[in-house]
Amino acid sequence: MSWNDGRKARVWGCALVAAVLGSGSPALAQTEPRFLMTCAPCHGFDGIGYDGATPNLAGRSRDYLHGQLTAFRSGTRRHPLMTFFSGQMTQDEMLQIIDYYARLPAPR
Repeated sequence: MSWNDGRKARVWGCALVAAVLGSGSPALAQTEPRFLMTCAPCHGFDGIGYDGATPNLAGRSRDYLHGQLTAFRSGTRRHPLMTFFSGQMTQDEMLQIIDYYARLPAPR
């Protein structure tokens, strides 16, 4: 499998996860931020990126994370998946995912 094939598989996997999350599972909503299953395939549940090209989110400040998501959402910063997913979040969902990753310990 080439790098591009792997990337396409991750994109489709993230899209599938987003579609499932769109169903509004109450069990998931009560335990974790709604978009965690969308973010984790690339940024990890522990906030550590899956490869060197994916930024670690663990331990980043709330201001930094908010600024980045806002930039993706507005189009100031561009990345196909990040622009799409940030545009799908409500303000409350964005704050939940920001709080989740900001609370994690920074990698050593």
